[in-house]
Amino acid sequence: MDGCLSLSALARSESVLIDTTGSCKNRCFELDEAEPPHCRCDNLCKTYNSCCQDFDEHCLRTEGGFECSKERCGETRRDQHACHCSEDCLTKGDCCTNYKTESHNLSGLWVTVRWSYLLRFVRPPLIMLSVDGFRASYMKRGSTVIPNIEKLRSCGTHAPYMRPMYPTKTFPNMYTLATGLYPESHGIVGNSMYDPVFNANFNLRGREKLNHRWWGGQPVSCLGSIPLERRVMTILQWLHLPDGQRPYVYAIHSEQPDTDGHKLGPMSTEVSGWVWGQAAGSGARAQGLGAGVRLNSPLREIDKTIGRLMDGLKQMKLHRCVNIILVGDHGMEEAHCERTEFLSSYMPSTVDDIILIPGSLEIQNNKRIEDIHLLVERKWHVMRKPIEGGKRHPGKCISGDHGYDNKINSMQTIFLGYGPTFKFKTKVPVFENIELYNVMCDLLGLKPAPNNGTHGSLNHLLKSPVHKPTMPEEVSKPTPSAPVAALSDDLGCSCDDKNKVEELNQRLRQATDGTKNLPYGRPAVLFRAKYSILHHSDYISGYSEALFMPLWTSYTVSKQVEVTPLPEHLSNCVRPDIRVPAAFSQSCSSYKADKQTSYGFLYPPELSSTQDGKSDAVLITNTVPMYPAFKRVWSYFQRTLVKKYALERNGVNLVCGPIFDDDYDGLRDSAEKMKQYASGTVPIPTHYFCVTTSCLDFTQAVDVCTGPLSSSAFILPHRPDNDESCNSSDEESKWVENLMRMHTARVRDVEILTGLDFYRRTSRSYPEILSLKTHMHTYESEI
Repeated sequence: MDGCLSLSALARSESVLIDTTGSCKNRCFELDEAEPPHCRCDNLCKTYNSCCQDFDEHCLRTEGGFECSKERCGETRRDQHACHCSEDCLTKGDCCTNYKTESHNLSGLWVTVRWSYLLRFVRPPLIMLSVDGFRASYMKRGSTVIPNIEKLRSCGTHAPYMRPMYPTKTFPNMYTLATGLYPESHGIVGNSMYDPVFNANFNLRGREKLNHRWWGGQPVSCLGSIPLERRVMTILQWLHLPDGQRPYVYAIHSEQPDTDGHKLGPMSTEVSGWVWGQAAGSGARAQGLGAGVRLNSPLREIDKTIGRLMDGLKQMKLHRCVNIILVGDHGMEEAHCERTEFLSSYMPSTVDDIILIPGSLEIQNNKRIEDIHLLVERKWHVMRKPIEGGKRHPGKCISGDHGYDNKINSMQTIFLGYGPTFKFKTKVPVFENIELYNVMCDLLGLKPAPNNGTHGSLNHLLKSPVHKPTMPEEVSKPTPSAPVAALSDDLGCSCDDKNKVEELNQRLRQATDGTKNLPYGRPAVLFRAKYSILHHSDYISGYSEALFMPLWTSYTVSKQVEVTPLPEHLSNCVRPDIRVPAAFSQSCSSYKADKQTSYGFLYPPELSSTQDGKSDAVLITNTVPMYPAFKRVWSYFQRTLVKKYALERNGVNLVCGPIFDDDYDGLRDSAEKMKQYASGTVPIPTHYFCVTTSCLDFTQAVDVCTGPLSSSAFILPHRPDNDESCNSSDEESKWVENLMRMHTARVRDVEILTGLDFYRRTSRSYPEILSLKTHMHTYESEI
């Protein structure tokens, strides 16, 4: 993506013909933009072809370079120089960033001391540095390649990586960083897209992208014709302005290392390099260094620019007064043109709907999302059909690309926070870039606009967080169940062992303890509903009368769990629940009459270690409607994967239940909407969820955990077939786990889709719980 200088600049609609009379002398990068047809000298004038004729002459000077040398120190001021090394440059605020280092032997170590807050500003300004295509693993190159970035990482706050939004493209993610919204919410769903209402196309190179109608706010879009050195100098000059004129937020975007990453791949040892800031007055860049330059070259150039900024801040004695955020927009994957598949080889006569896309990608609910969307495997490209001549790809072949699933390692990017408000030498867990908007608002003392982030989930990045999140109020509390003396309706259900029915029913009347199976408290219901808590020895449920099924079912599985089959007399047994009136219960009769759906259990009877426990698990109130094909997925999860997770994590707690999202907008359907889509008395869930929780320290069992928690979640589409998995005809061990990993999600995603609120009773702080809820377990290897 092209570079941009200041977030405070507002983009304007396309202008065809601009009057460029006037001059930019003493007006370079003015903060008050002149409206067309007047000539402009602000940082966006190149974007809109509205610069004064002498903009390059006055504002993009490169003569003398951007550094002082021993020979230049104390020189006579020359106005045509890009920056100055004269004795008066400190007073005028236009010194080269290394002036004091060269002329006054000032140490360049700008991060050797802990912060001692200098009250120079009412509030510390924020400088946002974004680097295009900076794959998180590039940080492993360390101080020999990126010494200044490494200083920011080691002395400030950093995460192992930051997760971008899908699609992992520049425009969607840059606008997500600016708004805290998913691409489907802010409307920039790709670098190229079509809007059926506008009947217009948006792309990186066309001027249509400058039209404000595309953006969920004001677009920030600038050309890379302003060298990074000049952008740094301009920010430093702006910081000299008095309080009433000085901006408090600045942004610099570099199109590297994305450009070179595309050319020969992120892991390539050789790339075609670019020299920044060596351009002529036109602003064009000069290609240099040739094809023998290693990938380290653009990384060194980025690092050098950051070093100039930090040296300039220290020279102004502001290096402890300014907050700095360094982020990437996405990563980079190896993807050579030889790995190209053609739609013409696969496309059937009809295609399925967009509902196949995993909900965690948050790319379903916008008119600009095409009807057919391909989620491509890492390292691969897709084309409509082979081109003439047998070439795999039109034009020049590339060796690196992005846009893939945002869960894979190669798409992850960086986050570094440094300054008086950020913690010192602190490593924080991975987070998603939608969360940064709220942090930036906190840094600037602004109230965030509504967004998709969770305010307070990143409080652990800051020394003294200003936002104190509070737990949401419970809307609906459970009502007591009222067991009847005897059942008057068997609901068409039958069990062979009828002699034990009364004894089993008596157990239900007495069961009350939920501590074991609800170690983190009862999920709160944040919408109007009537439900009751049903206790059992091995699980506990929040049963909804309106849905005829549980809203959730919770159970805890120890590391020693064994999966044992049901005895013969329970193998086909489902029995009524005396605590739920027949009018609010599903029936075996309806299941027998329905040829399309069967039933599944939310708590798996096979996990119970006692006969009585298994009998409790075959209650009709533990059943949910399931398509037979989906039962293959659900059964394998319950009988194989739950045991695997319990063994790996020293026990695990699970909360599972149904989701109703028939319009696929990513939000819980209202009762009225469910009625619109329901074809019978019992609604059919569109998805099933499971939230798993264990101790982060696997040496501690889940039921005695005193330290931080670890969570993962799944949102599984409930479909009448398993065509989403190409090898679903094989045995479940070959495909179910991969399918579930594709549909991994955050706990927060589950909450939004269900109207539930988890982790209500725990000794952990609420910001810590929010961080847990917004974490996504991707099942990828560590970066």
